[in-house]
Amino acid sequence: MSEKLNGYHVAFIIVMIELDVTVFSLPRILAENLGTNGWIGLLLLSAIAFANLGLIHLFHRVGRGRSPFEVAEQSIPRLLLKPAYILLAVFWITIGSFVCKKYVLIYQMVAFPTTNANLLYVLLAALAFYLLIKGIYNIGKAMTIFFYFTVPAALFAFYFKGQWELYRFTPFLLKGGTEGHSLKNWLEVYTIFVGYEISLFLIPFAEPKSLFKGVYFGHSLTTSVYVLLIIVSYGFFSFEQLQAMMYPLLNLFSYIELPFLNRLENLIFTLFLFSNLASLVLFGWMALMALRRAFPKARKNMLELILIAASLGIGSYPKILRDSEIMLRVVLYLETAIAFLLPAVLLVLAVYQARGKTPKPESGTPV
Repeated sequence: MSEKLNGYHVAFIIVMIELDVTVFSLPRILAENLGTNGWIGLLLLSAIAFANLGLIHLFHRVGRGRSPFEVAEQSIPRLLLKPAYILLAVFWITIGSFVCKKYVLIYQMVAFPTTNANLLYVLLAALAFYLLIKGIYNIGKAMTIFFYFTVPAALFAFYFKGQWELYRFTPFLLKGGTEGHSLKNWLEVYTIFVGYEISLFLIPFAEPKSLFKGVYFGHSLTTSVYVLLIIVSYGFFSFEQLQAMMYPLLNLFSYIELPFLNRLENLIFTLFLFSNLASLVLFGWMALMALRRAFPKARKNMLELILIAASLGIGSYPKILRDSEIMLRVVLYLETAIAFLLPAVLLVLAVYQARGKTPKPESGTPV
């Protein structure tokens, strides 16, 4: 029998796929799109993400622990699903690549301005390949280690308690956004949670009783980290400063002065390498699951190699940070739609199958 992930590891998988390079621009994104006291809007959007997770949880119950691929293949001809699997695989590796490349471009700007960004990306892609071939159980353990390297850095936020001022929040709620309150504004903020839909594909590989306990806890932890950093940023900078800064959290951490360490913001940003590597690995793993259903007879490690080669090609395209920002925003919009539509469609299929012929639960293909 293959080992299964417990809720502890699942929680850290959810945190690490949600917590990526966008966190450094999150206070600006909130100030621009939601306005004053944007952290309240963030909580509302987090509640919507919880509702989406509830939809995935309902699919898990109705589908009796079967993987989404098994449910889809019972009702839809495999001939039609194969191109869909390939498109999803390409799309997911594209998201992971764009997230990782944006981090590399910012890292180059901050710490290594003379180093070729593509060379740094190749090093991360090599690490991603090593993790992909180890399977999801070992990836889960790696995400736990990455969590303890990355998330405790958020505790430096308490350093600013002496300079933090409550009056900077103002009594106004969600006022002063640059474009008002359109669906696009709220959607742009919501994309910071993209990634939790990996829970849909963890169903066959995790302990059923603890899977969604870990998923809910992981999303709650991510939300807590976001809210902490946003409240500190809103109370340290003025609202106008937040709208003007490209990466407010980098500016925030640059104010930290320790007697034994200079330029702490560079160290903290380096620690976030792990969370962005996690995005490449976990989106790559979802792509790998789709490709394995499309090509079940592929040679060992061949699909992983193809995905990393594709990632190198995709990741080499954004040459400058502005292009990287635009392309990442587009794919995150699309992934947000997939995060809602995919579990909804699968739930409809699972209900239809449950009302007809009751299928025998299967364990899925171990990775």
